[in-house]
Amino acid sequence: GNMDHLNKPKHFKHTQKFIELVYDGLKNKRKFFLLASGRSAFILQCFATRLVHLGAEVYMVTNLASMPALSKDDILIVLSGSGTTAIVVSLLKNYVNTVKPYGIVTITSHPETIIGRVGDITIKLKGRTKRDKDAGHSDTAVLTPEGTQFEIAAFVYLDAIIAELAIKMGKTNEDLLKAHSEAT
Repeated sequence: GNMDHLNKPKHFKHTQKFIELVYDGLKNKRKFFLLASGRSAFILQCFATRLVHLGAEVYMVTNLASMPALSKDDILIVLSGSGTTAIVVSLLKNYVNTVKPYGIVTITSHPETIIGRVGDITIKLKGRTKRDKDAGHSDTAVLTPEGTQFEIAAFVYLDAIIAELAIKMGKTNEDLLKAHSEAT
């Protein structure tokens, strides 16, 4: 499954680069722009909340009407299981055609797609997506609707990234609970 896949040297290296990029962003007060749509946006919103608890300035971008300006010092994180979600592709194109941010991380089941190829760091998470269903690959998960495996994997993966960052920053669970109380 995903844990074996992510522990392979190549994928582990990508995860380490992702952690270092986000850590650099937190240390240097970079802004984080998170792009996703649908249920993936809910998963990324959970990650955004945790980033805020670590002191980040975060913008969730889910449509063209709510696109705050991106600068060369910012970090862009994109979540799309299929790697082809139309609104996410549009948002991503609008940003990268305007400015090259400090770093782009894409998280997808399909790194060969336009979304996957744009990342400076691309994280491949296995999971049946709507694209797999459309291609007739439904035998891998009869009991999970399209996207569910990817979304669960992304949620767990991103929460593990936060745990690594908290350790790296010397944050305790009490620190995070305090940040949670102050933010809500």
